[in-house]
Amino acid sequence: MAVDRKRIYHKRDRLRQLRAFCHVARLSSITQAADRLGVAHSSVSIQVRELENELETMLFNRAVRGGRIELTHAGKRLLELAEPLVQGMDELSGALLEESDGGAPGCVQLAASAVAAGCILPPYVARFRDSCPGVRVEVMNCLLHEGLNLLLDNKVEFVFGPQDRHSHRTLEFDHILSYDIVLITSEDHPLANRTTVSPEEAGAYPAIVPVAGSYSRQFGETAAQQYGVEVNAVIEVGGWGVIKRYVERGLGISVVPSISILATDRVAVIPLTEYFPTRSFGVYTRRGKYLTPPALRLLRLMIPDFPDPLLPPPPR
Repeated sequence: MAVDRKRIYHKRDRLRQLRAFCHVARLSSITQAADRLGVAHSSVSIQVRELENELETMLFNRAVRGGRIELTHAGKRLLELAEPLVQGMDELSGALLEESDGGAPGCVQLAASAVAAGCILPPYVARFRDSCPGVRVEVMNCLLHEGLNLLLDNKVEFVFGPQDRHSHRTLEFDHILSYDIVLITSEDHPLANRTTVSPEEAGAYPAIVPVAGSYSRQFGETAAQQYGVEVNAVIEVGGWGVIKRYVERGLGISVVPSISILATDRVAVIPLTEYFPTRSFGVYTRRGKYLTPPALRLLRLMIPDFPDPLLPPPPR
């Protein structure tokens, strides 16, 4: 009996078809799925079409307004069946890759801003260490732009920090939490009992500012220019933890992210939501870049629905 080579080829690519289908279903967009997978729009479209032809059913309703597509009843059922399979195969591939590298426990390398490394990451890293005691975690504490350069150079797997809308187009940002910008003073400062303070009022007092070139310094300078305020910077120092210690001693006031404030800090906190919008903090990854299983596990402690990774690169 003759062998149907075309059918064998499609079966061999079934995992690729299902992965493309799951991404499109999750994002409701072929374009976004292609960006996430790091492939051409046409490649994802072909994979989905081939899957529909082989299953002889429509998986998506493409007539929805707004450029988004929706799952049909058959598509929803396939997603229920396919997602665990795709995720399982991806995790299996990653595990085999680790074993082929000698069976080492592994290491997660990441970069984080000062507030991320000191205030946000510790409880998640503690939970990760409980579940993966053999995996070493290397946190490079650096400025946001330095971390993003490390990510682009493949020296870390991901970067934690505030959302920067001007980040490189090959990077993906996933939201973890929201935070506000607040003013902090010593507990006996004249502004300490205020419910809000205008930029003009704050500008009349000595200020403690982050180091030049940091994301926070640039944000502060932009905000000061926006409100026409000249900041009376008397101390420049790196790290929110250090800034808070200077503020506690009454050496100046400072504008900081609310996520940097701890229960043990002896400072007065004054909201500035009237002047600054709520901001987003999250994780940056390389679009279409494979993540190791330990890295993915750490990310999913923070973002449970973090997308499935790509397959690991083929061995050389």
